[in-house]
Amino acid sequence: MDIFEIILGSYESFVIGVKCRFKSQQSKELELVQSFNDHVHQASIRSVSCSSKYMVSSSTDETIEVYNMVKRCHVHTILQHSGTVTSLAFTPDESHLISTSDDGSIAMFETGTWKLKKLWDKAHKGSAVSFLAVHPSGKLALSVGKDKTLRTWNLVKGRPAYTTNQSSMSSYYFFDNIIWSPDGQYYGLPLNTKLMIFNVETAGIAFTIEDSYKIHGVTFIAEHLVCYGSENGSLHCYDIINKESIWEIKIGDTRVKCLIKVDNRLVTALSDGHVTVWELNGSKKPVESCSLFLDCRITCICNNSLRKSKMVKDESEEEPEVKNDIIVGVNIPNKTQIIKRKLPINGVPNKQLKPSIKKKKSIPNNWKVSENV
Repeated sequence: MDIFEIILGSYESFVIGVKCRFKSQQSKELELVQSFNDHVHQASIRSVSCSSKYMVSSSTDETIEVYNMVKRCHVHTILQHSGTVTSLAFTPDESHLISTSDDGSIAMFETGTWKLKKLWDKAHKGSAVSFLAVHPSGKLALSVGKDKTLRTWNLVKGRPAYTTNQSSMSSYYFFDNIIWSPDGQYYGLPLNTKLMIFNVETAGIAFTIEDSYKIHGVTFIAEHLVCYGSENGSLHCYDIINKESIWEIKIGDTRVKCLIKVDNRLVTALSDGHVTVWELNGSKKPVESCSLFLDCRITCICNNSLRKSKMVKDESEEEPEVKNDIIVGVNIPNKTQIIKRKLPINGVPNKQLKPSIKKKKSIPNNWKVSENV
């Protein structure tokens, strides 16, 4: 029985699905198994994002690939940007997809038709846009760029609201990530060895965490509890209100590249390919539940668990037809790119792994496909 599925992007340009499931109907023991892998991108993956029906991935190859995760197939390619697509985010109501790019633009697409609805071509005065995160309410979004500013966007009116200059915080490093708390009261900005937590109501810094190593993956496991992974393979949890460390554990020897909270579990991914599920128990140290080694370098992660409140009613529903004459500002891929291509299922992968993934002699590179897709 499947519990949830996560999507991972890799430096070797693979998009990988991993499912967490019970080993048997009688057992409560969990296991991680690979559900699919796809090599549609031509360069390293920079971002992955999921709605209840679609999964999208972006890469340094300047493309956005769209997958229908109900039918488990690739359905479309978006060629809007002329630079690396640095981040992807669905709005909470899943009506739109927002992308950012090194070309300095922020683009908003209509989900399903993938028509370009809004384009800010110089969102950060022409500088590269590093990341964008949508507030849980869906009414606003925050973006950071290499112009060292934090910009707030009014998504209701579709225009920028205000700009905060962050250049005084660092003369060398740039912000490249934004993390919202579950209710949107706080947001976090990691900057090298610091993690700054801001309070939305006061518009000021609520708490600053300083580490001896560079901070990478960050996620909120509760409204007042923030968890992050560092360069040395350590996992930390802090209480924002009491401004104190709750727990710290060593989970590996390489950087904790990304984290994500799924229900009452925490999923960690090390840059060397180790993926681990941890059972959360309030403010106590998490307990390791199961793990899987993927012989690749992980770059990003998202949760593909279909939300029960937004389950697709008719799985036989056809994809909206995308016509060349209704797309504004979007380059339509050639026919071979928009053909619906099934993801690997039933143990028969569409593509074999390329030699670009370096195998380790001690651990064989056995890519398996889950039988319960």
